[in-house]
Amino acid sequence: MDPKNLLSYQLLPKNAPTILFLHGFLGSAAQWDPIIDHYKKSFQILLLELPNHGANECETSYSIEDLATDINMVLMQCGIKAVHFVGHSMGGYVGCAFAKAYSDKLLSLTLINSCATADATDRQKQRNRALKLVEKYPKAFTSMAITNLFTSVEREHFTTEIELMKSQAMHMSTSGISNAIKAMRDRASQLNALKNAGFPIQYIYGSRDEVISKEVIEEEIELLNVEFAELDSGHMSLITHPNKIVELHFI
Repeated sequence: MDPKNLLSYQLLPKNAPTILFLHGFLGSAAQWDPIIDHYKKSFQILLLELPNHGANECETSYSIEDLATDINMVLMQCGIKAVHFVGHSMGGYVGCAFAKAYSDKLLSLTLINSCATADATDRQKQRNRALKLVEKYPKAFTSMAITNLFTSVEREHFTTEIELMKSQAMHMSTSGISNAIKAMRDRASQLNALKNAGFPIQYIYGSRDEVISKEVIEEEIELLNVEFAELDSGHMSLITHPNKIVELHFI
């Protein structure tokens, strides 16, 4: 596939190793700005946007594996041999699929509020209910879904950021939202692919995350025996705790 048909990207060139940042469902590349400000001094930055997210207008259906393939094509197009892959939520799912297919092109993999396992049955049922809501009430679903990514306390302290995220996501089409939900619902577990990986893996997760529970993530951490950091946050740590993430020196 031509990467322009699925992923949009922006390269901040520098003669240095590359960090690839990929946001999550209903998010955008702009959410990485506070973190990128720190790393762009020492690294080349590759910012990707998922189909129909942010400035990406693509409405083509896809799988998580399709996105991994597209990323490889983007890397070849940009002449990049290997990257530090940083993925938030859905972006992390793509990172795990990329790790399985192109492990030789990874310098490291950082999963923020994300996991390597597939959706459990109950979670798949929730995705199916979400698809029905999107079809009937797309704007209401988008607003509700974004609100639920934050804890009750975070909703009080990050009203501007939440409203901005909602405003940006409201430009997404019904099919664009549905395509992303289906891709997440149908993804395969990549946990086995991360065992004995030849690159560093680390998890950054929220103790109050109600989308991907800390128990699920901690099981993966124990199984893989990898680095991790737990934040006092919900699902949107890159928005609520960017400074904490930078302080971890995770790259």
